[in-house]
Amino acid sequence: MEKIKNNLNGVLICFIIAVPCLFLGNLFPIIGGPVIGLLIGMIISLIWIDKKNSSNGINFTSKYILQTAVVLLGFGLNLNVIFKTGIQSLPIIIATILTALIVAYIMMKLLNMERKTSILIGVGSSICGGSAIAATAPIINAKDEEISQSISVIFFFNLLQLFYFQF
Repeated sequence: MEKIKNNLNGVLICFIIAVPCLFLGNLFPIIGGPVIGLLIGMIISLIWIDKKNSSNGINFTSKYILQTAVVLLGFGLNLNVIFKTGIQSLPIIIATILTALIVAYIMMKLLNMERKTSILIGVGSSICGGSAIAATAPIINAKDEEISQSISVIFFFNLLQLFYFQF
């Protein structure tokens, strides 16, 4: 009961932010709900000073609820299509992931980046963006700052790609 009480404020705040982002993402599909949510979260973070009562719930949401959502998303996939496509494209998948991780490692060395941030950017670039970062972060014990930096980088480059392919 105490754990629910400690997390409730933060979970409710995340829910209150997520619902409008879902609708705005459907209204503006080019931008999408995750980018809108990231922007709203950054604005709120700049304004909101006292986060003591909500930080536990926000951390719980960003780690456990987001990971659960990614896993549930995977259950909606057709396994026959995955196996058929996966076997044919396995060499491309392996090459893409290895290339992204190698480039992330080189950039880490050149730019003196944090190791975990570099790993998260490499995984996010090669697999599926923010979802891959959210799934990988707890495995490597990434700090919230490292997670937010890597998600920001991935969404920034996604935004650049969006404009590049539109024009």
